[in-house]
Amino acid sequence: MAKITKEEKLKLTGFNDMALRAVLIPLFAFFYPILVFGIWPNETPLEFAICFFIGFVYIFIFWAIDYRIVLTVRKRFQGFENHKKRLVMTGVFLMISTVVLTVLSHIPDLVNDDLQYRAKTPFFIRLMASIIITVIIVSIYEGWYNFAQFKDGMIKNEELKKESAQAQLAALQNQVNPHFLFNSLNTLISVIPEDQETAVSFAENLSKVYRYLLEIRDKEIISLKDELNCIRAYDYLLKIRFGDGIEILYPNENECYNKHIIPLSIQMLLENAVKHNIVSQKNPLSIKIIIEGESLKVSNNLQLKKVHQASTKVGLVNIQKRYDLLMEKKVEIVETETDFQVIIPLVKMNVIK
Repeated sequence: MAKITKEEKLKLTGFNDMALRAVLIPLFAFFYPILVFGIWPNETPLEFAICFFIGFVYIFIFWAIDYRIVLTVRKRFQGFENHKKRLVMTGVFLMISTVVLTVLSHIPDLVNDDLQYRAKTPFFIRLMASIIITVIIVSIYEGWYNFAQFKDGMIKNEELKKESAQAQLAALQNQVNPHFLFNSLNTLISVIPEDQETAVSFAENLSKVYRYLLEIRDKEIISLKDELNCIRAYDYLLKIRFGDGIEILYPNENECYNKHIIPLSIQMLLENAVKHNIVSQKNPLSIKIIIEGESLKVSNNLQLKKVHQASTKVGLVNIQKRYDLLMEKKVEIVETETDFQVIIPLVKMNVIK
């Protein structure tokens, strides 16, 4: 079995079990002579003391092995989604260890006729006692672990709601800030005298962006197709503003089928790219949205502005936190001399916690 560190033991157990062992092992050892050997402390104190010591050593070893099995299987099969696998594998290994240890503990009785209580300890009784001890030990650890998982899930659910609200508020604030409105309206005003048809299209796409923001305000997950529809409307606004200075490459529509994403993830990344990079016909900004397996990569060529705008990184931080809480999967950020890439997991609806 692989080595498990103290930190891993505490994480997998959910509590420090030393005090529990200090109480329960002597308690089990006290009842061991009564249940297994039929010896009461008031009848034969010496034999009871001997059997108590034997039971203490036996249960101490038994507990240590059971604990090790529980931790090893739990490390391999963590979380509610692996609940059945964890119980089955734990049950199989514990049954094997219980039978082996019971056989080993029964050997001294078979070879030593001097023990007066030998005839009172058939293998079946000792096996039943071992199974009872095993069930109690495993029930304690599994019960505490499930309670801790349930409690942790409730806490994370509340944190997710809070982070979701904060992220959506931050996204709305980024969209409806004076700077964004100024740029959009200024572009619209400049287009109206020259091309009224384009001005109408600009206003329609601007409306689509805001409508999307209102529709997803209470949603934690949205289809990738819907997110990209909003991005195309937002892309149109950018094209009117920057012309050939910006180009966005989209994934094939068939690749988007049954894939989901956290709302505004891509839109936030586009905002960051436009905000921090030079966008001009001479130095066009190229943004690529690519599906790679179970992830979505949004990348852009790096051509940072000489005068950097102040950034709180609210968008990236909120995307990272919401994925951590929702899926326990990390958002990867890769920056090279020429490119900036953000890789976000695509959401499978059946793995949302």
